[in-house]
Amino acid sequence: MPKKHKSKRKRWITAIIVLLVLVIIGNMFRGDNSVEIVIEPIEVKRGEIIRRLTESGSIEMDRMVEVKSQVSGRIMRLYSDVGDSIMAEALLAVIEPDPNKALQLSGKRASVTRAQMELTEQQRQLDQKRLNYIDGIIPRDEIERAEYLFVLAVNSLSQQKLELQILEREISVQSRAVQAVSDSFVFEDYEIAAPFKGIVTERPVEIGELVTSAVSTNQGTILFKVGDPDHLIVRVEISEIDIGEISQGVEATIKVDALPGQVFPGLLRHVAPTGIIRSGSAVVTFDAEVEIVGSFHQLRHGMTADVDLILGRVEDTLYLPVEGVAEIFRKDEEGKDTEEIERRVVFVKTGDRWEEREVSIGLESNTRIEILDGVELGEEVHPDAQEEWKRRSVNERESIDRETGRPG
Repeated sequence: MPKKHKSKRKRWITAIIVLLVLVIIGNMFRGDNSVEIVIEPIEVKRGEIIRRLTESGSIEMDRMVEVKSQVSGRIMRLYSDVGDSIMAEALLAVIEPDPNKALQLSGKRASVTRAQMELTEQQRQLDQKRLNYIDGIIPRDEIERAEYLFVLAVNSLSQQKLELQILEREISVQSRAVQAVSDSFVFEDYEIAAPFKGIVTERPVEIGELVTSAVSTNQGTILFKVGDPDHLIVRVEISEIDIGEISQGVEATIKVDALPGQVFPGLLRHVAPTGIIRSGSAVVTFDAEVEIVGSFHQLRHGMTADVDLILGRVEDTLYLPVEGVAEIFRKDEEGKDTEEIERRVVFVKTGDRWEEREVSIGLESNTRIEILDGVELGEEVHPDAQEEWKRRSVNERESIDRETGRPG
């Protein structure tokens, strides 16, 4: 008997569950909208609004120089390596000057002397031929030939003098060079000093390596790269869409992935006057530099940084989330929306209804919008005003269609 009672109870429970499932399915197929969706309103609040333009870039040292030798020669000693902190005028390297420079100098001076003698001879021949032409001894073309050779001699002398000046400069800049005789030099080791206080970021040379001078035709060998870690900048690219809102001196905040939670102050100090289109992109961008205000030793050259440029800021003002304000666009002659905003509205909760109300706005950020007029502090509004406006527009069109008999 107890077993039969238990079995009967199970059948009743099963029947009730099946009945509930059938009711739910039936409601779904009938499109039953009797279930009310509860919309939680949002409240008009008072606070701060900041309009930002966010760009990404990389941190660089503001001052970065290449250190080269002003004499050619062989590296004898190196006193600094990558990562070393150095003081201004600190000894970085010692160069043994190239002894062949004395021979080069002597040879170049001889070339200048020969070019001068050649010019003198061509001048003499040109003068003689001019006299002979006046006396009718030679034709006009011989004078033209002599004039051509004279011009060649002038140019050759100018070239030889220029090369001599470059070579003499390369030798004379060596502070420890002493003149032994009028046409030769005796060299002592040349010392390379740090240009300023900073840190060595590169040293692409080794002891024993031959280097060329900074005044040579190939612009010289780079011995070191030195940067100033106390003055950092972030290089960013600003789109032409946003460039109209940007000006030098704009406040900025800087964040780096390597230091989560930390924010560093910055200042937009330079924007390129002309834009460029980079390879693979169709957007014109302008190079900009954001100075990191202050010295922060935890920041390193090469770090990726996110920069927020502060385009506007208001404090203690009424605001709503941007979703709480709908934009109503002006219609064209065909009744279609244009790009011109006619007005902005919110839907204020009044009892069980949402009351449409026009508002005036001020500063707008990515998340907040300033309310200048139309609602009061503490009033509750619809959380998605644009969607509510669309819903009302659809209902209004359907109502018109029913009244005119047109199909919806």
